[in-house]
Parts: sequence; structure tokens; C-alpha cells
Amino acid sequence: MIELYLKWTRVLPLALFLVSCDIVPVAVGEWDIETEADGHTETSVWTITEPPAITITGAMSLLAEEVEFAGSRLSWSANYGSSGQAQQTESRVNFNGTVDGNRLFGTLYTQQGNFRVDGRRRKE
Repeated sequence: MIELYLKWTRVLPLALFLVSCDIVPVAVGEWDIETEADGHTETSVWTITEPPAITITGAMSLLAEEVEFAGSRLSWSANYGSSGQAQQTESRVNFNGTVDGNRLFGTLYTQQGNFRVDGRRRKE
């Protein structure tokens, strides 16, 4: 019983300290993104913030507020509107990917198909 008490008196302060830390998710930052679509590459900039949100500017511009961080995994969903000649249409866009240091890669899922995404973190 005393061993258990001694063990917890060492572990508990460390656990409380780690819980109280504001650990920034690894995906937070600005990313130069390349998306392969229909035989060509489109570029964009993803700005990922905490609390979770992603602003995408470039070939595809949108704000994704349905963002989830899970360790090195990143996923988001958003509605994407594109202007047609007669009317504006909106479709759902989803992304699932991984952050590995200064690289971000994954797949963008759209109604038009799935596209490979590769990105590099911008230097601060």
C-alpha cells in the first residue's frame, strides 16, 4: 500500500503539470500546399490555427471550421462553393492527412474525385 502511495505522489504532480500545459498541435502554422488534380498541380496556402480552423487561399479558397487534431493526424471538412455560369453550386470537401515535422500530406476527398495533397511548412 505504501509503495502505491509513493508511486502516485511522484506521478500525480507530473500528470497535473502536463494537463495544465497549453500544447500547440503540430499542424498549427502556415503551409505551402500542392494538390495534384487532373494531371496538373494546383498550389495554395493553408493557415492552420488553434482553436482549430483552417483558412485556405489560392486555387481553392475556403474556411474550414470543422477541424480535428489527433496527435500528428489532421482532418477537416468544409462546404466549397464554385461559381457556375447560371448558378452557384456547393459541394462537400474532406481532408485526412498526417503531419511529419515540416511535411503535411494526405488526401482531399471531393465529389469530383480524390486528390493527393503534399505540403511544406513555411519558415517563420
